[in-house]
Amino acid sequence: MKAQVFINHTESGNVEVSVIKDGLSFGAARKYQAMEEAKLVLLVFGFDKELVNRQLGTLSNTPPSVLISFPVTEIADEVLKSFGFQAAAFNAA
Repeated sequence: MKAQVFINHTESGNVEVSVIKDGLSFGAARKYQAMEEAKLVLLVFGFDKELVNRQLGTLSNTPPSVLISFPVTEIADEVLKSFGFQAAAFNAA
């Protein structure tokens, strides 16, 4: 599925990864207690290690709830499901 991925950190210090099917305005999100957990997910999604490190570095210098975006990418449905990213929106036409 073609998807837009965003990261942000929450008031409680978690890192949130959001996946939105390309062309939609909502999707699924998961919170991770450690930045390394979020990094692993982003790398499995197929993003370049340098890009992930750069975006996570930017994230650490932003206030909570500011979204940092990644380029639209193709992520296999099985990968999304294996990391718990499931939403009714993903089944939308």
